[in-house]
Amino acid sequence: MDDQAGIDCSGLVTRISFSQYLSALRTVIGEDLSRLTECKATVCNALWGSGNPDISGIGMIVGYVFENVLGFVLAFSLWLLRKRAESMRSSNSNLTARWTHVATRGCGCFYDSAIFFTFSIQLASIIMLGRMDFGISASGMGDSTARITWAISLLTILPLMYVMYIPGLLQEPQAGVNQEIKRRAVQNSREKLRFFLFIVCWLLSVYPFFSKMINTFGPSLTNSTWHPDKDETYATTTKAWEILQTMCISEVQPVTNAETLAVNFFGLTGSLFVSLCAVIKLFLYALKSKYPSSKLLKLLCQSRVKVAIQASPLSGALFLILPVIAISQIWTVFRLRQYQQQISTAAGNQDLDGQWTFGQIVATTVFVPVLIECCFDWFCH
Repeated sequence: MDDQAGIDCSGLVTRISFSQYLSALRTVIGEDLSRLTECKATVCNALWGSGNPDISGIGMIVGYVFENVLGFVLAFSLWLLRKRAESMRSSNSNLTARWTHVATRGCGCFYDSAIFFTFSIQLASIIMLGRMDFGISASGMGDSTARITWAISLLTILPLMYVMYIPGLLQEPQAGVNQEIKRRAVQNSREKLRFFLFIVCWLLSVYPFFSKMINTFGPSLTNSTWHPDKDETYATTTKAWEILQTMCISEVQPVTNAETLAVNFFGLTGSLFVSLCAVIKLFLYALKSKYPSSKLLKLLCQSRVKVAIQASPLSGALFLILPVIAISQIWTVFRLRQYQQQISTAAGNQDLDGQWTFGQIVATTVFVPVLIECCFDWFCH
């Protein structure tokens, strides 16, 4: 608490909404705006935050990156192995079959781990963003932390799409007739379960997407594009906002307009791409379930549309599109973390993102079973 010159800054520690916080500032400092500097650490922390280790801590970042890298490596390796097996059917390479079996098991184990990791991230994002958006509490959700939350909501759902949209990626090798019938029944059930869980995660990601749209393209509360003099709850606060910006962020390297444009472009494009894919697959699944003999379904299944969807170049295009989106979101997270750290240092606050917490340890170990499964299948196959 900063109480030099008789100012009690304890009432400025937390922020519910920005309008409420501006009113609290006026109550504490009165009309002498220059006295804002006496509560610099408290005010800067409340407005821009000092990070949130359960969202953007070191361990969480490792988990996000590892999920995307491991998902890409497993899916791409398995896709190449299946293409190689198709071109070498006559030679029937045992080594290729062995690697394919290991990659198939590993990819399946990865998806099962990733789906629940993604589910937990989406649920946590909704809770934290909802508290901020509906004016319940913005504690732990500074401007940069909110933007990082939007990015990781998209980032964590990307690796799930490899299994969902590359036909036959997890298909097991054919067995005898009776075993093949049972295997197909089990595989179809697993595909339905995976599809259901993917749709659940996608539906949860819709709220962070709308939160991003509202806060990005609507009136912004914590950046230079917002003009506080338009806020009726705190008249003539333009000067106060200029003092706040000078006090908290004048000494840090700002996020440039080009960087902001890149963040918004890739975030919006990536979210729309994921949503479009989810809606198309959901539509086809509903059509197949409710109207299995419809003419439209027969047209989609028998015409060149199906051939185009399942064509190797288009399946392989996911290995270009998804990594580009993932890299853009990883860059967004690191850039905003850097910006957040600079603000914390300039204000004299501790950078909370550098701390290790319980959730971060879980995030770094959640995909260890995938590596264990691959090693086990390699030595026991």
